[in-house]
Amino acid sequence: MDRLVGSARASLGSGLLVGLAGLSLACSTVGASLDPESEPRDAALEQGSVDAAGQAESDRLLAQAESALDAGDAVRAEALAMRVEASHAAAEGSSRALWIRARAALLAGRSEAALPALRRFRSYLPAGDGRRTAVAILEGDVLAAGGRTREAAEAWMAAPAGSGGEQVVERLDRHVAELAEAELIGLAERRGPHASPVLAELALRRYARGEGDAPALAREALEAGASGRARRVAEGVLSGRLDDFLATPVIGAILPTSGSPRLREFAELLQDGIRIALEEFGGPQRGRAATELVMQDNGGVVGNAPRLLEALEEANALGIVGPLQDGALSEVARRRPSTLAVVSPTAPLVPEDVQGVYSLSGDDPGASRVLARYAIGSRLGTAVVMYPASRHAVFEARSFVEAFEALGGAVLREFAYASGATFFGEQLRQVESLRPDALVLPLPPGDVELMAPQVTFYGLDSLEIRVLGTAGWTDEDVLADVATRHTNGVVAASPRPPGGESEGYRRFVEAYEAYHQRTLPSRVPALGYDAAALLLEGIRRGARTRRELIANLEEVSGFAGATGVLSVEEGRVVREHYVVCVQDRRVERVADGARAEPILMPPLPDPETDSIPEDAPDRIVGFRCPGPSPPGPADG
Repeated sequence: MDRLVGSARASLGSGLLVGLAGLSLACSTVGASLDPESEPRDAALEQGSVDAAGQAESDRLLAQAESALDAGDAVRAEALAMRVEASHAAAEGSSRALWIRARAALLAGRSEAALPALRRFRSYLPAGDGRRTAVAILEGDVLAAGGRTREAAEAWMAAPAGSGGEQVVERLDRHVAELAEAELIGLAERRGPHASPVLAELALRRYARGEGDAPALAREALEAGASGRARRVAEGVLSGRLDDFLATPVIGAILPTSGSPRLREFAELLQDGIRIALEEFGGPQRGRAATELVMQDNGGVVGNAPRLLEALEEANALGIVGPLQDGALSEVARRRPSTLAVVSPTAPLVPEDVQGVYSLSGDDPGASRVLARYAIGSRLGTAVVMYPASRHAVFEARSFVEAFEALGGAVLREFAYASGATFFGEQLRQVESLRPDALVLPLPPGDVELMAPQVTFYGLDSLEIRVLGTAGWTDEDVLADVATRHTNGVVAASPRPPGGESEGYRRFVEAYEAYHQRTLPSRVPALGYDAAALLLEGIRRGARTRRELIANLEEVSGFAGATGVLSVEEGRVVREHYVVCVQDRRVERVADGARAEPILMPPLPDPETDSIPEDAPDRIVGFRCPGPSPPGPADG
């Protein structure tokens, strides 16, 4: 047992498992000796027989491995233990090699590598063996050190009742505040001998929301023997005195409040919006103080991320607004604690394969999806998609293709042209030969101004090919500058509702102008408002921990923000999009299943006979939005 305690202390020296002096529960505490002379041997790793010489060799190797651990030689200890596993698995006591390997991995600083050996060793321990508690404590400490708090709590709660239980409860008491409420509920359902900290913490969360079962949970925690923090929490729930446990929620912001005048002005506008969000969503609720904001200035410099994150860590920020640029966002995402939510107002590119990092200006599949549904619902079953080879346009095009084909549509061809191109005759002639039901053009506003007249010039609108687009077609400059002949009848998907601003935007403007006593100067404050509002909405839904905030953000749906109706889907901020039609510089709503109507004119006379055949069909000279209103006068 002395060798076990000594090597456990060595593993503590790595700094990974603070407080595991508990494995020095000592023989009297854990009640588990590994000395084969004084206790029955541990189980063999495998069934089988071994002769006396093989048994002696196994015992010798295990003793040498323990001595190597005592001397701090993790490499030798692990090598000797693995020899036992490979050559003497049928020897009595050979399962102790797993315990040695687990501690050797910890001593070498490879905490995650210790877990498989720990879990296997536990499976060889008989019921009632006091070392089950020691293994549960060590497994939980390894998991907690790696930020896997839920799994750590599960490991600790799996420890049997009896000696060492106070150390299990102490660890749970220290970490339950980090768990999301859903995780607490799952643990509480198991009850067991160590459940009092979980029950007390769950009572606290329910009390903070004013739910009626909080006192019952608090009483159950006390009946289960709550001590330390858990006892104080349970008694506070019953007495209504919980000021010490209801901490003020904090959000941070990383913005360039110094640097160039342009950056400073932009950051100030964002801060104006953040303040409105705090006023509207961050006020005190029962059992919770008003949310506080901690500002950090990155001066627009990517390399400042470590220092700023350290300051926000010290402030216990649950989430961050910002930073603004792709590079800075990537750096923060890489260096942040994995459970810290980040919402950038403006970064176009969000790092892939990271949880809890969002942008209001990132790629959004919402427009393409609603456009695909419209096309299928309007019996436009074939399409050609044409777009610039820019990252955002490629994303929108691919999103449309995936959604359209999933609904049964057929994409006849895709054309990706070089960004900056100005002439599209070759591609448009091929569209003419393909004769799709729809030409889908997810273009930025500048490309719409170039493309729209060429679509008309090559006569695609005379072939009853309908044009579908994304928000670039409803841009204010496009509506003002492009002749209506080239835009009338174009159906587009836009995050702004037809006929005016959204209710969320109007509410934001009223709040902004009342708070700041001035007219809203631009749409920039709305970005700061929505970024902060998403974090605050997650807190309002009961998040007390970073992990819980991310879980709440992932469930946001239909949030009426200033920049649109926002949802979070698969780690992206997605806006609700409206299907609209452009008519005479106006944007009109389109009913489900409605299609732009062709404008018909009498057929032209035959140039040779100067006469019109009786059976000649009317010719199409463009489109107008569906509905009873006659088209306005075309210009240009």
